[in-house]
Amino acid sequence: MNRQSAFPEQPQRASGAHVQPPVVYVEPTWEYKHVARDLEKEAAPDEAELNALGADGWELAGVLAHGNAAHFYFKRQKE
Repeated sequence: MNRQSAFPEQPQRASGAHVQPPVVYVEPTWEYKHVARDLEKEAAPDEAELNALGADGWELAGVLAHGNAAHFYFKRQKE
C-alpha cells in the first residue's frame, strides 16, 4: 500500500547544527499605587482588599510605618 503524507518532507539538518530562535529582551515598565492608612482612624488593608488588588494585577512591593500611619506600596507591569 502506498501512502502519501499530507505534509512535505522536512529537510535534513546537518549533523550537529542547532537553530536558535532570536531572543528579544524587552525592559518591563511599571506603574505604582500608594495606599496610606491612619491606623488610629482606620484599619490596614484586610485580606479581601488585598485579594481585590491582586486580582487587578497589583503586587505588594513594600510597607512603611511612619508614626500612626502605614503606607502600602504596590506595583504592576504596564501592558
